[in-house]
Amino acid sequence: MEIAAQVEADLVYLDPPYNQHSYLGNYHVWESLVLWDKPETYGVANKRVDVRTRKSAFNSKPGIGPALEAVIEAIRAPNLIVSFNDEGYLSRAQLVEMLSARGRVQVVEIDRPRYVGARIGIHNPKGEKVGAVGRLKNVEYLFLVTDRVVALPEAA
Repeated sequence: MEIAAQVEADLVYLDPPYNQHSYLGNYHVWESLVLWDKPETYGVANKRVDVRTRKSAFNSKPGIGPALEAVIEAIRAPNLIVSFNDEGYLSRAQLVEMLSARGRVQVVEIDRPRYVGARIGIHNPKGEKVGAVGRLKNVEYLFLVTDRVVALPEAA
């Protein structure tokens, strides 16, 4: 959040974590490249050990609302785009309410296939089926916050 207040721009794009899946855990290789370190790792994916201890408020149901609200309030830009989806800890209505404090909110909904784990994660490491495939699509929301109505194309 600290960097949000330091940058002034015409447009800011936010793509916060939606739920318990941390960006650090999913993008641990990029974290190591940016830090240019060689951390101790664990597991088949060789995740950084600090994935287990470095937690983000964005990955907790009670923490995400206040954390995202603080970032949104700190942003110094007249235009904002926030990406979120219908599997997140915050609902579309909650996000519209939160973003309305900054200006006019328009929402584009895009049907998307769910992540690959939704399709293949029903098998154990031996390849044995241990679950059932759930829903295969979700809705990605793009929230556009401006001081005026913008003509938006229909999403595919």
